Amino acid sequence: MDERVRTAAGLGGASILVVGGTLATGYLPSTPRSQLLAGGLIVAGFALGFLTLGEFELPD
Repeated sequence: MDERVRTAAGLGGASILVVGGTLATGYLPSTPRSQLLAGGLIVAGFALGFLTLGEFELPD
């Protein structure tokens, strides 16, 4: 896969996770489990974005 395509796909997926998690905080019920799920989506989105941009590397 081309590097530009991989970067665009990674940042697109990261933005979908962050926006989806943010919207989920408003739509899901205010139970702790639902809010943890929404927060987890947001954190996963930021982690994917940082990983895509090469800010940190996963160990082999």
